[in-house]
Amino acid sequence: MDSTLDVARSFVQAVKDRNGDAAAALCAEDVEVTLPGLPEPFQGKEGIRQMIRLAPSELVQTPREESVDGKNVRITTLTRAPGVFANYTTWNFEIDGALVRRLDFELRAAN
Repeated sequence: MDSTLDVARSFVQAVKDRNGDAAAALCAEDVEVTLPGLPEPFQGKEGIRQMIRLAPSELVQTPREESVDGKNVRITTLTRAPGVFANYTTWNFEIDGALVRRLDFELRAAN
């Protein structure tokens, strides 16, 4: 990977593709992912796979904004599960080298 932005983009694509192994390969062993509304974060590579298995089967994510500040990357997407919800999802990555170390999300209603 050339940059932290490339790592983050690849992770988002792996989630879109529902490819837990590809997403986990982009993460540090001790990765931690925090989702709003869940009491405990997903932890480790198996936690990444679990997060993807639990996601709605049909997610449509359209990129909106990207920014990089050192090892921190923010990607905002319009995320839709047709017939279920639509929101703006901001993916806040902390990337160490070429691996995702932490990820948390901000959600904002799109309709």
